[in-house]
Amino acid sequence: MSARLLTPLVLTTLALGCAPVSLEDQIASDLELANGGLDTTDEAPDFGDSATFAAATLEPEHAVPDGMDTDAAVATLRADRAATHLRVALVWGQLPPDRAATTPHDWSGRVAISRGALVVRRVVGFEDATDRVLPRTARDAVAFESQTQPFADGLVLEVLTDATDLSTVSLTYTSRDGAVSAAVPLAALVAGPQTRDVGTDGNRMTAMALRADDACDRGFVRGRWQALRPGLGRFLGVATDSDGAPIGRMRGIWGQRADGGQAFFGKYIDGEGRFRGLMIGSYADGAFRGRWLVGTGDHGLIHGMYRDGAGEAIGGAFVGRWAETSCAADLPQP
Repeated sequence: MSARLLTPLVLTTLALGCAPVSLEDQIASDLELANGGLDTTDEAPDFGDSATFAAATLEPEHAVPDGMDTDAAVATLRADRAATHLRVALVWGQLPPDRAATTPHDWSGRVAISRGALVVRRVVGFEDATDRVLPRTARDAVAFESQTQPFADGLVLEVLTDATDLSTVSLTYTSRDGAVSAAVPLAALVAGPQTRDVGTDGNRMTAMALRADDACDRGFVRGRWQALRPGLGRFLGVATDSDGAPIGRMRGIWGQRADGGQAFFGKYIDGEGRFRGLMIGSYADGAFRGRWLVGTGDHGLIHGMYRDGAGEAIGGAFVGRWAETSCAADLPQP
């Protein structure tokens, strides 16, 4: 993928007296090419454009210790081959972020499972001054303090349950003051990302799940989904493993093609810039789905939600999940 996706392009045809090609026109042209004009070569780290990734202000994340990690009942559930083992990513805040926001939103509260156990793996966007996971007192609930303005915070959880019917088990977020309470069955989370608007200022909570009971390559994605003009834009973000640890970068383009189809094309590299795959698919009505391709062909699937936004690279947001084919049965076909 050339740097033209993230920087204005001025073609050498200027030397011949031709007008420069705008970034928007270049993306519109690339959308008509096979694979969006992307190749499978290695890249420089951050695609050689660390400044744009920095400007996007992707929320950082880090692992946190959790005393429930060594709890006896948790160990029993992990050892139970009949139990369901999930990784769930929860993200809350302004999605897309609004840098003009002046009032923080207090998300402090708890996430609880109706039957099973929760272990915190990583936190996303937490700042020392306002955010923390509170000491664990019960294996089925995680209490936390969090304020966002204008970006997002989140948790990546290990979720365990011995229930045989996931539609009977729910994850519930309850704000500290009890004013907001939202529950989602695990079966719905496994089927696809879930989201709920909170208030009228762009705040929302989004959750998605991956099965973690077999060995394969899978994880989450999140980043910015920027509209450069109506029906056309670019995206950039981070790819993580199933525990939420970053393993690479991705960036690409999206828009309506000449045939009326709405397509996206992206490239995924690891932290050293080595090619890991192309992400190719379609988007509509706030959801995207596609294929993960490597040099030998189809390797897996990707699925998620987006909200577009105009302006600089900070505009818009997307969150999703990806998995190689052998463990992608819960992800929709493109």
